[in-house]
Amino acid sequence: MSEITKSLGEMNLQERADLMAAVADVLQATAEEAEEDGDTLAVTNSLFLACNLRGCSSDLGPNDLKAAELLLEQGITFIHLLNGRKKSRTPVH
Repeated sequence: MSEITKSLGEMNLQERADLMAAVADVLQATAEEAEEDGDTLAVTNSLFLACNLRGCSSDLGPNDLKAAELLLEQGITFIHLLNGRKKSRTPVH
């Protein structure tokens, strides 16, 4: 299977919105996991990023691509960091 990769600029409006919604959904799930762990700062940051991505995705014009790209990078990096932190705390049996 070949992999097709597009930049935000190459995506149409629906593809951009779908990508941003997918990252926002993962951030929402990350916030729920963080809440279970009692990590209120991670909950706040995850929800903040998710809301910003959702708000930005509905009317994303060509002039907004850089801001959207930065939000996506921050969201994905935050998810990765929280997942890495969770794995490092998981006991090995």
